[in-house]
Amino acid sequence: MKKLLLLLLLLLLPTFGLMLRRGIYTMHDFHVFRQQQFEKCLIQTKTFPCRWSPDAGMGYGEPVFNFYGQFPYWLGQMIRLSGLSILNTVKANFILTIVTSAVAMYFLTRKLWSNTGALISAVFYAYAPYRAVDVWVRGALNESLAFVFFPLILLSIKEFISTNKNKYLFWLILSLSGLTITHNLSLLIFAPFAIIWTIFWWWQSNRSIHLIYDLTSAGLASILLSGFYLLPVVFESHLVTLGETIGGYYDFHSHYATLKQLFLSTFWGFGGSTWGPNDTMSFAVGQVHWTLAVIVSVCVLVKKANKEILFFISLGLLAIFLTHGKSDLIWNLIKPMAYIQFPWRFLTMSTLFLSLSAGAVVKFFPKIFMPLLLCLLLLLNSGIFRPDIWRDITDQEQFSGKLWDEQRSSALSDFWPKSAKIPSEFAPQLAEIILETNTYQKVRYSIVYFPGWVARIDGKKINVFPSGPLGLVTVRVPQGKSGVLSFEDTPVRRIGNIVSLVTLLGLMIWIWKKS
Repeated sequence: MKKLLLLLLLLLLPTFGLMLRRGIYTMHDFHVFRQQQFEKCLIQTKTFPCRWSPDAGMGYGEPVFNFYGQFPYWLGQMIRLSGLSILNTVKANFILTIVTSAVAMYFLTRKLWSNTGALISAVFYAYAPYRAVDVWVRGALNESLAFVFFPLILLSIKEFISTNKNKYLFWLILSLSGLTITHNLSLLIFAPFAIIWTIFWWWQSNRSIHLIYDLTSAGLASILLSGFYLLPVVFESHLVTLGETIGGYYDFHSHYATLKQLFLSTFWGFGGSTWGPNDTMSFAVGQVHWTLAVIVSVCVLVKKANKEILFFISLGLLAIFLTHGKSDLIWNLIKPMAYIQFPWRFLTMSTLFLSLSAGAVVKFFPKIFMPLLLCLLLLLNSGIFRPDIWRDITDQEQFSGKLWDEQRSSALSDFWPKSAKIPSEFAPQLAEIILETNTYQKVRYSIVYFPGWVARIDGKKINVFPSGPLGLVTVRVPQGKSGVLSFEDTPVRRIGNIVSLVTLLGLMIWIWKKS
């Protein structure tokens, strides 16, 4: 197995090899900036988990990490301990998502198809066109990391149903929590497929319904473990413009993929998803992926082989269906799906299940065919794992000048407080005295107000309130005194922290007793 894993790593080199140089490539998302901001938040506030991005919102700050998945930035900070720059840290994080997701797929499928079949599935999982879109076009770090958790969750469910061993429940809880605090939209997309997967294996096992109760309890435990993140998302999202990202450009009706884009097009671009079919990025399922799925399906039907294979392929086809306009009725009926924004995000699931089923090819063709299959896949797909524009720059250049301004003004309408007007200019460096009397000063800071901002004078809290059209943090300070600002947890956040901590301690005690 070790030799196969080493071979897997070598086969994956083309997916990230072009990252192994100085600088960074252009991408849609701003994860380089967010990694820098997460680190700055840790240093400035000395709190964990961090929730505030001090330079976002054109320098006025935004509660980005109160709502956006933090786990990739936790990993980034661990990588930073090795001394890597922020640019290299983000690249290392992307490489980590590619390699570990392939390894996770390998372990999921090796009991289904054998070691060779698992290698096929793992390589197909890494080389799917949508993986290249996530890493090299969109730069969607959180979604790319979600690909690691999908196989781990499916594996934990299947193994628990097969063995009834509690260790798989433990790994299920950790994996589900990891997915939750990485990318909640991926969790929303994945959950129905995970439920179908669970019911299928339970039905196949003829085991007690109590297994379902245990798995449901594990799901609830993962929610509690993620409480520090989920509670603010549930109870504080209405305070920011997050809910406004489901209309206009983000209306899902405008972003269905066409059959040509899904199955036939070889177009590759670094643009975006536009209204209608004239997108400037690829939504390909992968010609090798879907062709192999068809071949394997025919083999199963002709040879009357294991029908489980058809189940996996059917889940992949269901995911593809949900990317297409013919699924509009489902999208309209299930209102929370609007938050997914782009139906083509279900390519995550088609990639998962078509790659999983790809390893079944070893059951129908001789081993000599496998190297040829992998060579064909690499020949057709390795060329898309490349950057659009490479910037040969350092951290200092990334976080200064025009590039710095672009990053500070990015995604401005995603997490901006609803009570404040969106700024049109960058924040001034210094606070402003807007009123002065013989006894006090009214000081307005260049920070947008959001619940959690606290001011202290001589260790005692004083009132903090928003003022002006931008709703900036304002305090009334006695003459001769100076206030100290800090961003702290609201009661909802504190409760979430406590719930997560108590759940973690409970899990540790449970595992200790079971062992």
